[in-house]
Amino acid sequence: MRYFLFPTLALLAGLIAGATPSPAAEPFWGADPAWSLLHEPAVARELALTPTQSQQFRALLDELDAKFFPLRNKPKDVASTGATEILVDAASRLKTLLSTQQFLRLTEIQTRQQGTAALLRTEMMKLMNYQPQQKEQLEQVISETLAATRELEKRVGNGEPREPLEKEYTELKRNELRKVTAVLTPAQRSLWQKAVGRDFDLTTLGRSAYKSPELVDSGEWLNSAPLTMKALAGKVVVVHFYAFGCRNCINNYPTYLDWQKRFHDKDVVILGIHTPETAAEQESAAVKTTSENAGFEFPVLIDGTKANWNAWGNSMWPSVYLVDRRGYLRHFWPGELKWQGATGDQWMRERIDELLAESAAAYARE
Repeated sequence: MRYFLFPTLALLAGLIAGATPSPAAEPFWGADPAWSLLHEPAVARELALTPTQSQQFRALLDELDAKFFPLRNKPKDVASTGATEILVDAASRLKTLLSTQQFLRLTEIQTRQQGTAALLRTEMMKLMNYQPQQKEQLEQVISETLAATRELEKRVGNGEPREPLEKEYTELKRNELRKVTAVLTPAQRSLWQKAVGRDFDLTTLGRSAYKSPELVDSGEWLNSAPLTMKALAGKVVVVHFYAFGCRNCINNYPTYLDWQKRFHDKDVVILGIHTPETAAEQESAAVKTTSENAGFEFPVLIDGTKANWNAWGNSMWPSVYLVDRRGYLRHFWPGELKWQGATGDQWMRERIDELLAESAAAYARE
């Protein structure tokens, strides 16, 4: 079985920030939330970037996205080190790109998004000057809440109904906030309020967009001449990684065939990337035969050397990515779309419809 991880939750962590969670997973799940925050249109709007700043801001993120994607399937220590280096680089360059007030506002939004966890950041601890007992109490409250949150994540992953668990989570965070507030002195509470700045509606988050990796041409394509993500601009692209011997992948086939028929006359390109795991799956002829037998009419890139797998930092068979008309990754579903009663097929289909209705110009204005 190729099913290694499936956070069906779409990030309970989103609830920490008050954002509406999505049933699909965050593509950089486990990364510093600051990385996703930089990719949020609502944050760019809040910073009131000039046209020149907007171009420079986007160009910077596009450059760093190309470095970040390959970290997704690296060992934890390698990924953590690489991500930290990228974030440090981004912060350094943003200080030059943004005005002092814009950079301060970005920091305030990041602090607000981090919630209580921000209280244990090095810079915040220096500012707050906790007494030893305070620090110990804060660490205990926050760690206990984190442990409880992880248990809720496991329960969601095991298929328990989502709504009751969200209510449990909301109450859990309320209790945490109440306990944390009781630990802080009035002066420290004032410093914390100042650190998060004026109000920012965190429910506007959840629309992060990452520049998708370019396709690596292996020279072996089915049903198409070689394609590039750049050439597919203006189309909504459904990228799915699979292997023909993978049972979980096969269980997704009916959904791909439905989309193949449903969107055949729309601006949608379904693109399969076949990345082998077993020796038998290395044979291009076998990939072709199984693709024909499955009824695939859409392009399939045979990724025999895992060049695309690694460029995207993919780590699971199957995985489905939705790329918008501008070439930005907007949604990601790891694993079977219908795993243990999940409705990923329906959810992703609705997202495809949304992306079809969305023009690049309209999204850029948001």
